[in-house]
Amino acid sequence: MQQFPGGLRQIGDNPDLVRQHIQEAQLAGIDGFIVNRASDLAVLLPLARTMGFSVTLQLSGGESELRAFYQYIDDPAMVRYQGHPVLFFWQAGLAGPDLWRTLRASIDPDHNVLWLADGDKFNILHDDVWDGVSPYAIAWSRNPGGQLVNWAAQARANGPDKLYVPPVSPGCDDSLVRAPTCVQDRADGAYYQATWEGAIAARPAWAVVVSTFNEWMEATQIEPSAQYGDQYLRLTREFSDAFKSS
Repeated sequence: MQQFPGGLRQIGDNPDLVRQHIQEAQLAGIDGFIVNRASDLAVLLPLARTMGFSVTLQLSGGESELRAFYQYIDDPAMVRYQGHPVLFFWQAGLAGPDLWRTLRASIDPDHNVLWLADGDKFNILHDDVWDGVSPYAIAWSRNPGGQLVNWAAQARANGPDKLYVPPVSPGCDDSLVRAPTCVQDRADGAYYQATWEGAIAARPAWAVVVSTFNEWMEATQIEPSAQYGDQYLRLTREFSDAFKSS
């Protein structure tokens, strides 16, 4: 969220601000955004089409949100892997597996969309519902480089033919908005560098997810700020180029 005249509004409600964020992300070597409301796709996908960018959803709702996402899967600006739209699921393990199996059989039994589960319980990959795993958070770890490589090994052991998409993060601090769940000093960019080095060492087949571009409430944002300037965009560009060249 961001402050506008008249109060707080979602960034997705402001096309000019979305366009600015896309431009900043592209300068940093980022190829797409993951949004957390299916309704944001109606705003972001048309902008992304005109800017050579991609967008998809991290699903945090139920069946209605899932079905809303499927309305957009043929859009040329949808994030894709090997031609398949990619959908991320937040805290997928909290819902029982029977729910996901039922929804998968009803909505997409042929796996036209790749479903990537959040979390670090990699035995979830034994279930045919999931096409891969992408843990959302890493900033809790004191040794993110080692953690990301370890996760890669677990993901491949449990789902050798499935995707593992590691996260990178500059740090975190949600203590100003709630009882803290994650406080990790940025160490002037050193923590972010460690996550990137771990993600690259994990050798993912497709992508790395920056967690996050603009989540200010948890202080995981990399977008330009008064405090850090464009430091984290520059670091992202450096490591994004290194990842893509590898």
